[in-house]
Amino acid sequence: MRNLFVTDLDGTFVKDSVTVNAADLAAYHTAKELGDFSIATGRSLAEIQYIVQGNNLDVTHMIGFNGAVVTRYAQLLAEHHLPEDVTPKLLAYFKEQKLIFDALDGQRRIGNFDHEHKQRLWNMPLICLPDPYPALEGHRLYKVNVRPSAETADFYLADLQAKFPQLATYKSGSTRLEVTAQGVSKASGLAIIRSDYDRLVVFGDSGNDSDMFAVADISYCMDHAPAEVQAQATHVVASFADAMAHFQTHYL
Repeated sequence: MRNLFVTDLDGTFVKDSVTVNAADLAAYHTAKELGDFSIATGRSLAEIQYIVQGNNLDVTHMIGFNGAVVTRYAQLLAEHHLPEDVTPKLLAYFKEQKLIFDALDGQRRIGNFDHEHKQRLWNMPLICLPDPYPALEGHRLYKVNVRPSAETADFYLADLQAKFPQLATYKSGSTRLEVTAQGVSKASGLAIIRSDYDRLVVFGDSGNDSDMFAVADISYCMDHAPAEVQAQATHVVASFADAMAHFQTHYL
């Protein structure tokens, strides 16, 4: 049986968003003995490569920007930017609502968001400007991270989904929303690559992983995830290492 293991990064395989711990790295080597290993994340390909190269990983597929870019080794399989006619309206909405955000063009993060934990940037330049809108004019964007307060996050999630049906908006944390082109998700990325495998096993911890859980044969959610996200998964575990140990015990 051909297994494909696909993991989220932040909060899952890179639990502290800084480094891969020893137990989880050992579990990666177990996964490689049992099948192929791939990554699906809201981050860019450059940031995925930072983790891959820093830990000497052999990754078959990279799904970046929540499915906006999909690769198999060096081959680009799919690429989706935000619609160019919608992006200016989205940025105008951010300006009107005085929202904090950072927009990803594949090489940089540009916005009015200043990350308090610089070690989590993974060599991705963050350009924080008091007025980022002129710098973003004409840019093709893969994804935007919106940073509302915890009290307003659900309101802005619903408002963005209602006002911008051409876009896909996910809640990936208590104070973060992620915006991509409509139809783009980790599940849409998995649909491109899964036909080569008999069994798809996925790992995640936030709202942008729920659709990935829904299409997998087996899904593992980290126990720090919101209850509604945990409910979408086959199993709830404490770590990636625990998930692989469970898989070995119950599915081999």
